[in-house]
Amino acid sequence: MHIEIVNSRLTAAEAGRPDGWEARPKLKKRMRLRTRGRGAATPRGRNAAARPAGARFRAGCGPRFVPPPIVQPPAFRLRVIADGDAFGGFESAHADLGRMHINTSKAPRALTQLRRHLFIFILIYQLQDLQRTNNQKNIECRILNGASRLPRERWALPRHHSRTELRCPSSVLLPRWCTSQLVFLVEPPPRLAFSNSSGARASCAAHGTPPPLITWLTEDGVPVTDVPHLREALPNGTLLLAPFSAEQYRTDVHAAVYRCRAASAAGTIISRDTRLHAVMDVEWEAHAQASTSVAGGAALLTCVVPGTVRAHVAVTAWLKDGEPLAPIAAEAEGRYIIGGGRGDLLVVRDARPDDASAYACEAQHALTGAKRRSAPVNLSVSHSTGSMAPRMLTVSVDETVFQGEDMRLVCCAIGSPPPSYSWFRHSNGRLSPVSNSIRVSVSEQVLIIRRAQPSDAGLWTCRAHNQYGEQRRDARLTVRSRLAVSVQPQLQVANSGSSVTFNCSVEGEARVRWLHDGVPVGGGERVLRVHSVARAHRGMYQCVAERDLDSAQASAELRLGDTTPELHYTFIEQALHPGPALALHCVASGSPAPRFTWLLDSQPIEEHSTPQRSITQFMNSNGDVVSYLNLTSVRPEDSGRYTCRAQNSRGTVEHSTRLNVYGPPSIRNVGPIRVVAGANTTIYCPYSGFPISEIRWQRGGLDVSTTGGRTLSGTSGELLLWPAEQADAGMYTCRVSAPSGQYAQKNIQIFVRNPPKIAGFSFPMDLVEGSSVQVLCGITSGDKPVYFSWLKDGQHIPSGLGVQEKSLNEFSFLIFSHVTSKHSGEYTCVASNSAAEVNHTARLAVKVAPSWLIEPQDVSALLGTQILAHCATKGYPEPRVSWLKGHGSGVGDFRPVSNMDLQYAVLSNGSLSISPAAHHHEGQYMCRAENGIGRGLTKIITVSVNEPAHFEFSSRNMTVKRTAQANLQCEARGDPPIQMQWTHNMKRVDLTTYRVSVSEKRSESGASSQLSIAHAERQDSGVYRCRAENAYGRDELLIYLAVQEFPESPRSLHISRREARGATIAWRRGYDGNARVHVYRLQYRVVGDRHRTERDDWTLAPTRDIPADRVHERQESFEPGADIILEYRVEGLRPATAYALRLSAVNAIGDSEYSDPVIVQTLQEAPSEPPHNVQVQASAPGELLVKWQAPPQDSWNGELLGYVVTWREAGASENVSQALTTSGWGATQAVIVALRTHAHYEVRVRAFNAVGAGPPCSPLTATTLEGVPEAPPERVRCEPLSAQSIRVWWEAPPMNLRGGTLLGYELLFEAVDNLEAQVETRRSGSMETVLQSLLRATNYSITVRARTSVGAGPASQPIFCTTHEDIPGAPADIKALASSEDSIEVSWLAPTQKNGKIKHYTVYSRPQRTSQHHRLTVVHKDNEDEYHVEVSGLQEQQVYEFWVTASTSSGEGETSAVVARKPNGRAPAKITSFGRGVTAALGARVRLVCDAVGVPPPLRTWSRRRPAPAVARDPRLLLEGDALVIPRSKPAPEKDLISANSTCVRLNLLTWDSNGCPLTQFHISLRNIEDGAWRSQTVPAAAAAEAMTLCELTPATWYQLKIIATSAAGITPGNYYFSTLTEDGERIPAPAQFPPDGETSSEHTTVVLAAAGCALVATLLLLAWLAWRRSPSIFCLRKGYEQGDISEDEEKSVEKRDNRRNCQQVYTSSPIKHPNGKKEQQGSSAARVRRARQKPGSG
Repeated sequence: MHIEIVNSRLTAAEAGRPDGWEARPKLKKRMRLRTRGRGAATPRGRNAAARPAGARFRAGCGPRFVPPPIVQPPAFRLRVIADGDAFGGFESAHADLGRMHINTSKAPRALTQLRRHLFIFILIYQLQDLQRTNNQKNIECRILNGASRLPRERWALPRHHSRTELRCPSSVLLPRWCTSQLVFLVEPPPRLAFSNSSGARASCAAHGTPPPLITWLTEDGVPVTDVPHLREALPNGTLLLAPFSAEQYRTDVHAAVYRCRAASAAGTIISRDTRLHAVMDVEWEAHAQASTSVAGGAALLTCVVPGTVRAHVAVTAWLKDGEPLAPIAAEAEGRYIIGGGRGDLLVVRDARPDDASAYACEAQHALTGAKRRSAPVNLSVSHSTGSMAPRMLTVSVDETVFQGEDMRLVCCAIGSPPPSYSWFRHSNGRLSPVSNSIRVSVSEQVLIIRRAQPSDAGLWTCRAHNQYGEQRRDARLTVRSRLAVSVQPQLQVANSGSSVTFNCSVEGEARVRWLHDGVPVGGGERVLRVHSVARAHRGMYQCVAERDLDSAQASAELRLGDTTPELHYTFIEQALHPGPALALHCVASGSPAPRFTWLLDSQPIEEHSTPQRSITQFMNSNGDVVSYLNLTSVRPEDSGRYTCRAQNSRGTVEHSTRLNVYGPPSIRNVGPIRVVAGANTTIYCPYSGFPISEIRWQRGGLDVSTTGGRTLSGTSGELLLWPAEQADAGMYTCRVSAPSGQYAQKNIQIFVRNPPKIAGFSFPMDLVEGSSVQVLCGITSGDKPVYFSWLKDGQHIPSGLGVQEKSLNEFSFLIFSHVTSKHSGEYTCVASNSAAEVNHTARLAVKVAPSWLIEPQDVSALLGTQILAHCATKGYPEPRVSWLKGHGSGVGDFRPVSNMDLQYAVLSNGSLSISPAAHHHEGQYMCRAENGIGRGLTKIITVSVNEPAHFEFSSRNMTVKRTAQANLQCEARGDPPIQMQWTHNMKRVDLTTYRVSVSEKRSESGASSQLSIAHAERQDSGVYRCRAENAYGRDELLIYLAVQEFPESPRSLHISRREARGATIAWRRGYDGNARVHVYRLQYRVVGDRHRTERDDWTLAPTRDIPADRVHERQESFEPGADIILEYRVEGLRPATAYALRLSAVNAIGDSEYSDPVIVQTLQEAPSEPPHNVQVQASAPGELLVKWQAPPQDSWNGELLGYVVTWREAGASENVSQALTTSGWGATQAVIVALRTHAHYEVRVRAFNAVGAGPPCSPLTATTLEGVPEAPPERVRCEPLSAQSIRVWWEAPPMNLRGGTLLGYELLFEAVDNLEAQVETRRSGSMETVLQSLLRATNYSITVRARTSVGAGPASQPIFCTTHEDIPGAPADIKALASSEDSIEVSWLAPTQKNGKIKHYTVYSRPQRTSQHHRLTVVHKDNEDEYHVEVSGLQEQQVYEFWVTASTSSGEGETSAVVARKPNGRAPAKITSFGRGVTAALGARVRLVCDAVGVPPPLRTWSRRRPAPAVARDPRLLLEGDALVIPRSKPAPEKDLISANSTCVRLNLLTWDSNGCPLTQFHISLRNIEDGAWRSQTVPAAAAAEAMTLCELTPATWYQLKIIATSAAGITPGNYYFSTLTEDGERIPAPAQFPPDGETSSEHTTVVLAAAGCALVATLLLLAWLAWRRSPSIFCLRKGYEQGDISEDEEKSVEKRDNRRNCQQVYTSSPIKHPNGKKEQQGSSAARVRRARQKPGSG
C-alpha cells in the first residue's frame, strides 16, 4: 500500500481561504471545509450565511483583527494504493496547521481517518479488509509532481496489529510545498564555435518544481543584456547570436565566456562555462595532392584546406574518377584506407598501374555546412627501376581523439623495393613491438585503435624498412577523456546542527571548485563538509571541474530535515493609549514547521480567553509560519511583557518585549515560578499600567538589592538570580509605583529545582569479541524522580543487539552478555527530572581480530608490465598490512619489501604493486595483517614473471658480394619452448634447394637459428624475417640482405637545360648492383678543339666526380609508369661553346661503363668588357658628341650587335637616365641632342649582343652651351603701396634651370577689369621693383620672366594685386525736373569711374548766383545704378542749381555737371528715369521702372519701337504700378512632380510654377536612357488638373523625361531622370553617369529686351551692362580663364597665397581683354560669365 500526494496545481487565490476566516477543529461549533470548482473554499454551519463574492467571513464570538491577505498552500490530491491495487482517493482543499478532519466519503473502508500535523501525514487504518489474507502488505509514502518522483519510503505492515500509526517523514514532504531538485536537462557546451554568416544558438534548459527561471550571465556574473542585432537572450533559455559582419564584431559578445543560471525555490545552479569563438566566414577551397608512388608500394593522397579553416573542416568523401570510394577495413586487407583525424589522408595499398586515375576529395565546413570538392588530381604509379631506401611521405604526427572513439594512425613511405612496416609503442623508456589485440591491430601502413583509452596516449613509432635501409617517424596520440563529474549523495536531508559531506568524483585530472547556490564555497578539495547545518546552508551544491578549456559540473541538494526554529520577524516595544486595535506579529521557520505559543508575563494566552483578543497563525508562500496576536481595542490591563514562542521537536525560540498602555499600575496574578538551580534566571514583575516610575522587589519586608556579592535587582526592575541557588526559594513581593503616587504590589512564590547530575562512566578498553560487560549510569544529585534512557549513536538501541537495560531510582544498568563488533559505538545515558535533562556519553570499542576481505592469490605477469597482488582485511583496530618477499626456502627467510625500491609500492588498500616486472621480482611473497588482536593473518603467494619471445634488436642490415656465401643469424630470448621460422619477402624459405640450409640451437634463456645461403645471387636480395614465438608472445627480426655487384651505366643521358656558362644533364637510373651509388663520374671536352686530332678521343678529357646527394630527382610526368629522372647542373663552361659529355656510376664494388656521349652548345652571354677610349665634347647648344672604340673580341660572348649610350645630369639619380642605341659592331660615335643648356651631364657607353648589354665604361662629364632660362622666377609676390603703385618681388629660378647667367628680369602686367587696357612691360635688374602710374582701385595681373644673353625664359604664373581706393569720379549723368511749386526731383546715375566702393552720394542745391548751398546725403545701394531724390522747400520762380558727388572711404569725389531748374506749380510731364540697355538671363524676372514728374501727375504708357501688340495687351508682360514686369514660369521640383512604380510613372503637372503667367500647354517626351527612341505627346494645360499617367514601362529601368511648359511669356523646359521599381518594389541604384542633355543651348541664351520709358526708354542693353557691373559675384579673369578658389592644402607657396588674397579683393566683374583682340572677345566673355551665373532649369 502507498499514498500518492499529487499537487492539483491550484493557484494561490483558488487554494486559499477567504480573508480573515480559518477552520479550527477545537471550537465547540464544528466548521468544515469543502471544495467547490477547483478548490474555492466556503464555510458551512449556522454562521455561514450566503454572502456575495469577495465578502469577508468571521467565525467565533465578537470582533477580531483580520491579518493581511496571504498566499495559502495549494491543495493536494491523495490516493491510497495497496500493492498496486487502488482502493480510491480523496481530496483536501488545503492543509491547516492544526488537526484537520477531511471529508472521506470517497475513501475505502481500510482508511478511517487521516490527520496531518505540520506537514507530517499520519495514517491510521484498520486492517478490516487486509486481515483476510495472511500476506504482509507494504505502504509507500511518496510525492508525485508532474513527471518527477521524489524519494519514497516504505513500511512493512505488521500482520497481527489491527491499528497502527505510520508517519511519512518530513524528508518526503518538502518544506516549500512541492519543490523538486534542480537539474540541467540541456547544458551549453564548454566551447561553441560558430560562423559569422550563420550565427549560433546556445540552449539551456533545467528541470525542477516550481519551474526554474533561466538567465544568462557573463564571466564576471553580470546578467546578459540584449545587444541589438547581435545578441538576444530568449525567454525559453536560448542565447541567440545573430549573424554579423566583420565591422560588427565585438570581443565582449563574440569571444566572451557565458554561463547559464537556473534558479527556483530549491536553490540555484550554474552551468559550466561556455566559451564563444566566432569564426569569420572566408572563401576556401579544397586541394587534393598526390605523392610519387612505386608499383607494389603504397600511394598517398592528401586533401589540403587553408589553415584559416582547417580546424573546422573535415573530409567527408574521397572520389575516384568521380565515383565515391567505400574504404574497406584495413584489417580485412582493404586497399583503400582513410586515415587522419579529419579523414584527410587516403592510402592506396599495393598500388598498381590501374590505380592511376583522377582522385578528388570532398570536404565540409562544420560551422557553415558548406561543401567543397577539389579539382581532380592524377595519381601516377611507376615501375621500380633501381634500389632506394625507404623515404617517409607522411605520418600522423599529432592526432587527437576522444575517449571511446576509434582512431587510425597512418604511415606511408616509398622505396624500392616497396618497404615493409612495423609499429612500436614507447613504454617505460623502451620500444615495444605492437601486436594485434582486441582493441589494437596493425595492418601494414595503418595502426587501428578502437575505443581509445587514456592509456593509449603517447608516442607510437612507425618504421618503414627494406634491404637498403629504414626510416622511423613518431606519431603522438592525445586521448582527451570527456570530463565527467558526479556528486554523491545527490540529495541529503540534514537536521539542524548536524554535519553533511558531499563527495565529488571526477574522471581524470582536473581542478575542482564548489558552489552553493551559485556562490563559491570551500576550497579545491573533492570533499565538501558542511558543519552545524543551519537554514542558510540549504540549497543546491555544485562541484565544477575544469581542465584546460573544458569544464563540467554536477549538483546535489541539501534539504533541511528537522531544524530548530528561527525567528525572522518580531514586534517592538510600544506605548499606546487605550482604544486602538493592535496586532503583534512574529514569523518563524523550521522543520517540522514550528507552532507558535503566545505568553503574557510568562503565562500562556488562551486563544479565546477574552472576546477582544485572538491568535492567528498560518504558513506563507515561503514555507514560514506567521502568527498574529490581535487586540481589537487595547486597555490598560493589556499592558505587560508579551512573548511569542516558536517550538517544534528540535527546539524552541522566543522573543519578548513589553506593551505599555497608559493607565494606573496593577499587577496580575501569576502562579508559582520554578527555576533551575545553577542556571541564570531573570524574573519580571507581571505589572500593567503606564507610566511607571519605580519597580521594587522585597523579601520578608526588606528590599532586595545585593546578597552575598550577587546583584539581585536589574536596571529595569527585574529580579536577577544569576545563578539561582537553593537559598533563593521563597516568597517575594513586587511593588510598582506610578509618578502620580499610585502603586500596586503582589506576592510571587519562587521554587528552586535541582537538575540531575550524572557520575561519569566508561567502558573497559580491552574488550574483545565474546566478552561480557555492564556499565552503570548513576546520579549524584538532583530532585526526584529521575527517569533514565539509553541511546546508541544518537538513536534508540536496536532490540536486535540483545542489550539489557535495567533502571532503579537513582541509577540505570546497561548489560552486554556477549559483545561483538556490532556493539561498538557511542552510548549515551540520558537522565531527566522536572528541572532539566542531562546526558553522558562513553565509547564502547570491541577489538576484533583481522579477517580476509580479499585473500591473496598467486599472480603472474609479463615481463615489463605491472604486477598487482591484492590483500584486503578488516578488524578493529584497523589491521596493518605489510608485504614480505621470500629469500630462501623457510618461513623465516621472508624480508619486508624495501620501500626505498621505487619499483615496489604498497597501496592504501593493501595491494602490492611492482612495475615494471622483471625476472628478479619472481618468487614467494607474504601478506601479513596485524592489529594486536589474535595471531593476525598471513598468506604466502607465488609471483611469476613470464618472458615473451623477443629479440634484442628489431632489424639489421647485411650485405654480401655476389657469388659469396651469406650466413643470417638470429637469437631470440624468452621462456621455452620457442618456435622459430624464416621467410623471404613474405614467403616461406624454400629449404629444398641445395644452396639454402637452416640450423638451430636452444638454451635456457632462448634459442638461436642460422640461415645459410651458398653462392649468393641477385634474386637472394630482400627482407628475411626470423619469427620467434612462445606461449607468452612473439617477435620478429628483420634482416635486409643485399647481394652487391657492379652497377650498370646511366641510361638515356640528355641535356635538359642549357645556360651560358653551364648546362643541366639528365638521365635515368640504371641498376645500382644492390649497393648505393655514391658518386657519378662526369667526363667532358670541347667539340672541335684544334688540339684534338680524333673525334672520339677522351684521353685528355677532364673528369669531375658528382656526389649522389647533389643529384636531384624528379618524376618525368604524371602519366602511369613514368620513370624517375636524375638531374645535375654542370658549371664552369664557356659561353657559346660546344661540349661533349658522358657519365658513369660508382658504388662500393666499382665503376660502371660510361654512357653514350651527348653534345651541348652553351648559350650566349652579355659582353664582359666595356668599349675603350670613350670621349665626350659639346658640339652645339643642347648637344654632346660621344666617341669610342670596340671592346676586345674575346669579351663579346657572342655576336656584337651595337652600343648603348646613356646620360643623366650630374647628381641626378640613376632612374632618370636616358639612352640611345647605335647598331653595328663597327659604330664609333653618337650625338646626344635635346639637352638642357648650360648643364653638366654624365655619359656612359656599353656594348650589347643578342643577350643584353655589357658593363658600362667609367662615367665621363661634359657641360652643354648656354641658352634661355627654362623655368620662371619663383615665389612671385606683390602688395599695393598706393592707389597708383604696386611693389613686386620674387626669387630667381632654380640654379639648374637658369640656362646660363641671368642678366635681369621682365615684368608683364595689365588691368584685369579694363577692356581697353594693354599689356605693359618693365625691366628690372634686381629681384624687386615698384610699378607706378597705375589705375586707381584696379585689379592687376602681373607675371615675371628671367632672361639671359640668349633671350627671355617662360613667364611665371600670374598674380593679382589691387591698387588702393581713391576718390570716385563724377556721376555719369544728372537730371533735375520740377515736380511742384516748391520741389524739384533730382535723379542721377552712378559714376563710371568708381575708384573703389561707393559709400554714399551728396546732393547739393543752391539758388542761382549765390554761394550758400544745401546738401542732402543718399546711401549707395549695390544693386542700383539710378537714384532719385526730391528736394523740397523751394521758392517758385527761383532758379536753383543742382550737382551730385559720390564718396568712397578715401573721400568725396568729383562733382557732376551742374543743372539748373526752378519749381513750377504747373510742371509739365517729364521722365526722371534714364534710358539704358538691360541684359537678363533666360528665365529671370525683369522689372523696368518708369519714374516721371508733372502736375497733374502724368499718365505713363509703355511701347515698343518695333511693330508688336500694345504692351497692355501683351499677355507675356505684366504691369505692376508704373513698372513693366516680364515674368517667367519655373519647372516643378522632381520630388513633387514624379512618382513611379515598376511599369508606370505618374506626373503631377499642377506642381509647375507659372510665376504669375498662365500656362497654356505641356509638351512631354520620355525615353529609356539606354536607347534613343523618344515617346512624345502634348497635353493642354487644362488637362493638367488631374495627374497624368504613362505606362508600359520596363521594370527596374532608368528613364529621361523632358517637359516644355508654354505660357504667354514663352517656354520653360525641364529635364529629369527617374527609375521604375523592381517587380518586388525595390529601388535600383543610379548609373555611373547620366547621358548628356543635348538641349542646353536654349537654356543659356541671352534675352535682350529693348524698352523705352513711356516715350522711349534708353536701350536695355546699357542697363543690363550696368547691372552686370554691379553684380556681387567675384571673378578673377585673366586671358580667358576663371581664377577659382584655391585651398591652402593645394597651394602651399607664399606667392600663390598672396595671389589668392589679392584676387579676393576684386569687387566687380567685367569682360576680359586678350592681347590678340580684346574687343572681339568681349561679347563671348560676357556670355560666358552670364552662363556661369545661371542655374539649370531656371528657364
